Amino acid sequence: MATNLIDLIKGYLTPEIVAGAASYVGESGQDTYKAISGLVPTTVAALGNMAATKTGAQQISQMLDSGKYDGSMLANLGNLFSGGATAQNVIGAGKGLLESLFGNSLGGVTDLIARFSGIRAESASSLMALVGPIIMHVLGRQRAAAGGGMSAVTNLLTDQRSSLTGLLPSGMASLLGWSGVTSGLSDVASATAGAASRATREVTAALTPRRSDWLMPLAALAVLILIGLGYMMWRATPTHEVAREATRKLAEIQLPSGIKISVPEGAFNFSLATWLASTSDTTVPKRFVFDNLNFESGSTALTPESRPTVDTLAAILKAYPAVSVDLEGYTDSTGDPAANKKLSLDRAASVKNLLAADGVADSRITTAGNGPENPIASNDSEDGRAKNRRLELVVEKR
Repeated sequence: MATNLIDLIKGYLTPEIVAGAASYVGESGQDTYKAISGLVPTTVAALGNMAATKTGAQQISQMLDSGKYDGSMLANLGNLFSGGATAQNVIGAGKGLLESLFGNSLGGVTDLIARFSGIRAESASSLMALVGPIIMHVLGRQRAAAGGGMSAVTNLLTDQRSSLTGLLPSGMASLLGWSGVTSGLSDVASATAGAASRATREVTAALTPRRSDWLMPLAALAVLILIGLGYMMWRATPTHEVAREATRKLAEIQLPSGIKISVPEGAFNFSLATWLASTSDTTVPKRFVFDNLNFESGSTALTPESRPTVDTLAAILKAYPAVSVDLEGYTDSTGDPAANKKLSLDRAASVKNLLAADGVADSRITTAGNGPENPIASNDSEDGRAKNRRLELVVEKR
C-alpha cells in the first residue's frame, strides 16, 4: 500500500502544535488549523511538481542535505513555541525553502492561504515557513529509512496525486500549474471549520455584553474543544488511544543531551525518561509497555500517529548512550500461533529499524517475538485482545 505523505505529516501536527502555532502568529485556533490544513497539501503538491523532473529531484536532495533535514526536529516540535530564537531560526530557514519551492508564485500562494483561512497574509507567511521545514524533516526521515537513496523519496512525492485530491484550497491547483489535482477541501472539513467559526462567534457575542471576566476561560475552553474536534475530523482516522493521549497534561523533560521533549504525563516515554533520570531505582531489567504505538492491520507498518512515539524514544535513547534495550512483540490469541509469533518479531524489528534510522546504534537493541504468550488481559473481548497486541521495551542495561 502506497505511503500517504499527508497522513505522515499530520501525525506530527498535533492539537498542541496547532495551538502553539496559533498563539505564535496571533490568530484564532480554528483559523490557524484551517490554514495548516490547506498549506500542508499545497507544499506537498509543490514538492511533487519539483520531483517530476530529474533536475528538480536533485534540487530536493540538495535542499535536504543543505538544510540538514534529517528528521531530528520531529521529536521536539513542542520547543518551537517555548520561547527563544528557535521559531525565528526555523522561519528564517523556511522562507528560503519556500522561495525555492514556489518561486515567483510564492506571493500568490501566501495570499490564497490567507484568504482561504481568514488569517493575515503575514501570519500565513509565518505558518508556511514554520510547517515547510517540518515537511522536509519528514521527507528526510523517509530518505534515511530508504537507505539514503533519493529515488524512494521522489517516487513517494510523485505518488501523492491521488491523496491530494480535494485537499487543496480552491484555486491552488491552477496557481501551481498542477491541473491533475482537484482544488477545494472536502465538504466535511469545510463544514467543520465553518461550524467552529460560527460557534466561536456565538460564544464571543454571548460574552461581550456581560463582560464577565470569569467567563473568558470558558470561551477559551470552547475554542480549544473546537480545534480538537476539527483536528480529529482532518485526520479522519482517530483512535481511542490518541483521544486519551490528548487529555493528558504535557510535561517538558530536559534530557542529558540538552534536548527537551514534550510528552504526556504517565505515557510510555514519560515513564522511561523519568526512570532513566532517577537514581533511586536502578534495578534492571526494567519493563515498559508502549502506548500510542499501533500498526496497520496484519502489517509491520506503523500508523502515522504512532511515529512521534518512536521519534521521542530515539531522542531518549540517544541521550543515554549506555542504555541497552530489548524490544518484545506480542499478539492476541487470534489466528495461527506460528504466524502470530513471526508477526510479533517482525514488528519489533520494524521499530528497531526506525530507531536505527534515527541514529540509535542497532547493537544496543535486541528483538524478540512472543506471539500470544504472556497475555496481560483476557482474549475473550476485543478490548482485551487490543491490550495483548503490544510492544514492550525492556531495559537490560543502564
